[in-house]
Amino acid sequence: MKSVSIVIPCYNYAEYVRRAIESALAQCWPLVEVVVIDDGSTDDSASVIAGFGERIRAVRQANAGHVAAFNHGFAISTGEIVIFLDADDLLHPGAARAAAEAWRPTTAKLQYNLDLIDGDGASLGRQCCAFPQGYDTAAIHSEFARCNTYMWPVCTGNAYGRAFLGKVMPLTVRMAPDGFLNTVAPLFGEVLTQSASLGSYRVHQANQSYHGAGTTGVEQRFVKQIALRRSEERALREAAIRQDVRLAPVDLLDHELVFVNYRMMVKKLRQPYDGSQTDTVCKLWLRAVAFLRQRPMSTGFRVQNLLWISVLALAPSWLARQLVLLRFNRDSLFKPVRKARSQLRKLMHRTP
Repeated sequence: MKSVSIVIPCYNYAEYVRRAIESALAQCWPLVEVVVIDDGSTDDSASVIAGFGERIRAVRQANAGHVAAFNHGFAISTGEIVIFLDADDLLHPGAARAAAEAWRPTTAKLQYNLDLIDGDGASLGRQCCAFPQGYDTAAIHSEFARCNTYMWPVCTGNAYGRAFLGKVMPLTVRMAPDGFLNTVAPLFGEVLTQSASLGSYRVHQANQSYHGAGTTGVEQRFVKQIALRRSEERALREAAIRQDVRLAPVDLLDHELVFVNYRMMVKKLRQPYDGSQTDTVCKLWLRAVAFLRQRPMSTGFRVQNLLWISVLALAPSWLARQLVLLRFNRDSLFKPVRKARSQLRKLMHRTP
């Protein structure tokens, strides 16, 4: 029976960390330990964490950053499988069981879908990544061989093997440790995929990803994401050399729809970024179209993304900016509508 460690790095997330810990403790698998690393929080996180007593293993360190908390949590954990649960996210009760029962000796990591929720915990009606039918280990292996990349979720949506982590940790990246781990994982073993949703990813203004991009400095946020992904690509090539794995002679960012999108958006907003000299709007549109034709996905997803990338490509810069702001702030903009709809449903259910 495989043991599972759930490591929760926390910095100033007193608002959310209680729910994260409760979700880790609610796992329906007997061999689970919960490790919480308080990275020098200055809010009430320490007192919230202390309230769980001996049910968890809690450590407080001087503020050293998210990567240092990852490294510390892994170093003191003992599970054969490790899930890094962001302090603002949640795990569903069956997450540890699903990972442990599906695990194989050759597994580097197992990934699964996450339900998207807003800052208050209300459902946004979407998933990350909404894996297509048949996106299994063989499909991922084939895609990685061709494109040096594959579809993977954010931090909470992954369970990593200790054998894999032991070969790459402690991490030396500056930020986004899950991005590095997911990028290099196929070099070290199989990637398994569960189509079930086994957790919830909270979308709010403090997310590292694009969600809640705000209305000012939106271009620079995407520029930073592109630069970060470029650094992860370099790390992949270095790891491949050490593992004696030959990578395909392609640019992995050309095979990730989200980064084709980022580059298109920043290009339309007339900001320089890593690689902008050789990119054109036409080339990026063609790459997006090729991705949408080749990758298995629902017809609705394909049409929506084709429409988006085409409208964005044709829009003048002033309109492109408004479209970008609308797309990446839609969850907060439409929150009153979702709330009213939820209240209406409740009222209808109460009506005899």
